[in-house]
Order: sequence, then structure tokens, then C-alpha cells
Amino acid sequence: MPAHEKQRARRCTHFVATVLGLLALPLTAGAQKAAASQAPPMAVSRMGQVMSAAAARNSIGFPPFLPPRTVVAVALLPPFRGDDTRANRGIGFEYLDAPGRRYVLAEWPENDGSIAGFAELPFHDPRCPSARTVRRGTSPNGIVWTTARGLVMTLVADGPNDARTLEREWSKLIRRGVCR
Repeated sequence: MPAHEKQRARRCTHFVATVLGLLALPLTAGAQKAAASQAPPMAVSRMGQVMSAAAARNSIGFPPFLPPRTVVAVALLPPFRGDDTRANRGIGFEYLDAPGRRYVLAEWPENDGSIAGFAELPFHDPRCPSARTVRRGTSPNGIVWTTARGLVMTLVADGPNDARTLEREWSKLIRRGVCR
């Protein structure tokens, strides 16, 4: 791989790892106190600007994949790569599964970025061959992949990580077409 491609892969890997790391940050003491008396804080608020789904969709340049579950928050995300324009911005959906566990599905235009710097996923699915893992300690913190439509996507569970639970949710999304 030429040096400029390695540098581009490192920058893109760093960006995604930073976004996923922000999701893993604990709440500040003030936010924890406020959270005790209010609804749980939104994980997507640590990634971008929370807004209505319609406003976020109007601020991006691609049709997003919509999670098949109850969406509780939507955020407009800074670009994965490129200038901060409508064509480069991403969108994040925070949603609940049936038992009430929160997930964040984030999507961006790929813009010649690369996810090659991430480790390969231990559970391979041929319907989504580009999938990689983002690790925190010995467990995956999230899953990152590219789609045939030229998007980079991530899936992160909000809260304690359980690789099996994350893999099950990702498999459900694959069956719904998230990798197409």
C-alpha cells in the first residue's frame, strides 16, 4: 500500500475510533446527577448535533438506512472525510431493541476513506465482507463497515459491551439490508 494511502487509512481509522471512543465515555458527575432525575442521556449527543429526523435527513446528501427499531434520537454528524458540507455529513440513529438496550447506528459517505486500519471481525458474515471491529480491551466496542452504496457505517451498543449481544444486533441489521 502506498504511503499516502496508509496515511489516509490512519486518519480515517483515527476519526472512527475517536467517535466510538466518545460514545464510551462515562457521563460527567453533573450529567449523572441530572440523568438520575430525567430520561437517559442520548449517546448520539456525544457524536453530533441532536435534531429532528427530518432536519437531519435534509442536512445529508444520501438516503440513510433506517434502524428497524424504536428510534429515540437522531443527530447530524461531522464528516467522516472531507469538508463540512451536506454531501459529506453523516447521520446517527440511537434506537432501542426489544429489551430496551440502546444502540447507535451511524452512517457517513465514504469519500475515499478507509477502514482498513481496524482489526477484522471475529464473526465473519459473507453478506458484509468489509466489516471490522473497534476494540476496547478484549471486547469489541463497535463494528465498522462499508457498503456497496459508498457509505461507512458503525454500530455501537450504549453501555457495557457484550460481544455476543452486539453480534446478534448486527446480524439483525444485515438481514434487513444494512450492508447493501
